[in-house]
Amino acid sequence: MTASSSDLIYRLLVQSVVDYAIYLLDTDGNVVNWNAGAERAKGYNAQEIVGRHFSVFYSEADRAAGLPRQALETARAESRFEAEGWRLRKDGTRFWTNVVIDAIHDDDGKLVGFAKITRDITERHQQELKLVEAKELAEQYSQQMASLSHFLDSVITNIPGSVLALDVNGELEGGPGEILLANAQARRLFSGGAAMQGQTVRGCLGAEVAAYLEGLAAASASGEAPPDDSLVQTPLGPRTLRSRTVVGSKPDGAGDYLLVITEDVTDELAAYAQIHHMAQHGGLTNLPNRTFFQQRLEAAIADSAADGSHAAILCLDLDNFKNINDAFGHGFGDKILLMLAARLKKCVREHDTLARLGGDEFAVVLPRIGRVDEAQHAARRLIDAVAPPFAIDGHSFTVGLSIGIAISSHEGSSAEQLLRFGDMALYEAKHNGRNRYELFRPELEAASRVRRQVEIDLRRALHRGELQMHYQPIIEKEGCRISGYEALIRWQHPVRGAIPPMDFIPIAEETGLIHELGARALNLACQEAATWANGATVAVNLSPVQFKNSELVKTVALALEDAGLPAHRLELEITESVLLANTEGNIRTLQALKDLGVRISLDDFGTGYSSLSYLRSFPFDKIKIDKSFVRDMGESREAMAIIRAITGLSSSLLIEITAEGVETEEQFRQLQVEGCSHFQGYLFGRPVAAEHRIEELDGRGAG
Repeated sequence: MTASSSDLIYRLLVQSVVDYAIYLLDTDGNVVNWNAGAERAKGYNAQEIVGRHFSVFYSEADRAAGLPRQALETARAESRFEAEGWRLRKDGTRFWTNVVIDAIHDDDGKLVGFAKITRDITERHQQELKLVEAKELAEQYSQQMASLSHFLDSVITNIPGSVLALDVNGELEGGPGEILLANAQARRLFSGGAAMQGQTVRGCLGAEVAAYLEGLAAASASGEAPPDDSLVQTPLGPRTLRSRTVVGSKPDGAGDYLLVITEDVTDELAAYAQIHHMAQHGGLTNLPNRTFFQQRLEAAIADSAADGSHAAILCLDLDNFKNINDAFGHGFGDKILLMLAARLKKCVREHDTLARLGGDEFAVVLPRIGRVDEAQHAARRLIDAVAPPFAIDGHSFTVGLSIGIAISSHEGSSAEQLLRFGDMALYEAKHNGRNRYELFRPELEAASRVRRQVEIDLRRALHRGELQMHYQPIIEKEGCRISGYEALIRWQHPVRGAIPPMDFIPIAEETGLIHELGARALNLACQEAATWANGATVAVNLSPVQFKNSELVKTVALALEDAGLPAHRLELEITESVLLANTEGNIRTLQALKDLGVRISLDDFGTGYSSLSYLRSFPFDKIKIDKSFVRDMGESREAMAIIRAITGLSSSLLIEITAEGVETEEQFRQLQVEGCSHFQGYLFGRPVAAEHRIEELDGRGAG
């Protein structure tokens, strides 16, 4: 049986067990998950109980006495708590339970939660009470034993556990003799259903079972507790048995007997093992999670330090996976992750550890590598494995894989340090074009510090007024009039000078500063545009991250009001990634902005996951053809075909078209012929500060 099939069987086992309530608690005692047995025993479904404290199952008196708290304290201190007692169902009824709470620790000894297994033993408890009562009555009133015999047989027969009474002839050291009593459960477990009463242990039972029972008798003779859970070869196969023993005197004074009550806890322990597995593995891919990965990485580092080898970590991240998730839904995304996990598993060695750290982030631990190129070869195998398209429900998806590699040093490395270095190398791989790997090198740490410093300086710049807007003219079709300007943010650092937007906008998006930065840009652009005498429009870019801000519409309305700028003079440019999500919330936000009276433009159209159907998702006022098509249209038939498709559809929908990146007269004339209504590019002017902007064009005709 493979590890994956074994894990599946365990998972199905836990979910299908109905005789045991099996669930996890976090370190505070809150319920984390819930199986069918728990629902059956306690009456709550998972939605009603997950997240609530397990003390809800105790009576008010027990809670006042602190029993739930004492149980967790015992489990923390001794790693295990076991007790029997009354608990409450959802409907308020009581039931007698056997409760086991096991503390779950990671390899460093840190408590990560508790495994709780509860079994409704009300019937057994009542039967055992009756059995004890019957035993006491039998000893006190030996003359009534005959009349009670039938009753005792009935009780013993119906006890869920295996019950054996063994004649010890007054001396336990001599070992058990004749089997005085064996209920149906004992016969099934120990002899395969064959009769046992009146025979000796050695005479009717297998060697392992006989040895187990003899061991219980010896422990009772010496006053020791019965052995812990024992694996015994029984007629049912290898089973884990848990027994309790009681020594009693025969009512006729003819010696002693040993009462053995045995439970088969094989399924219970298997369920606990599965819970432990689930605590260390992800639910979707069944790969190790971050906690387990950290343990394996620390072990690999320790092993490499002992034998002079290296441990390597590969930090993996899918390229553009979020776009697919947003465009097609998380169901498709999950299917890709499952297929991806299967491909990645085939590329790692048996002693490597592949883990999913969260979302589309994966990582691999390579223990005991001798050379750096071993890690590089492993990275290349993973990238190649992900390259073929994923075919799902009639759709084909292609994603890339970026990988950052970090290698432990002989001078000493920590797991935290390797993860940090791996993340830096991953960032570099994405920065250098994606779908590739990069090996950590010391200068990347310096670059990371620079990015951190940029973040710090950007926060200061927002408060010191170091940011300003530059404006690039947008020209009407005839080429002789400026209809508006695109506002582009610029940062003049007091020490480093001009910092390009590509060096700080991504950092602003990563850190959430884009919301404050975007609001600043919007306010500056509206205030400066309000002073223009020619009534030109101003176009302001909105980051996709800004669209997640519920205050966006309010921010735009306040910027217009504070500046006194008519709404029709403001044009907001969004990118296609906003449409990829295609959620009702984004459409409502776009419509709310439109209702303010501002114009909405679709920027960089034709790139990424573009689709002409986007133009039907929302009534855009303008679309902007990406400058890459303008640049290539003279040499690429495909670029010209895309331009013509966009202009044709936009013309029929009465949507204005701006061609970006126009740098030559030839491009300008051709785009006029193709039907573009507006133009923007270095041919007409570069972005400059408001006071230096071009207000009119001299001597330009229609070409």
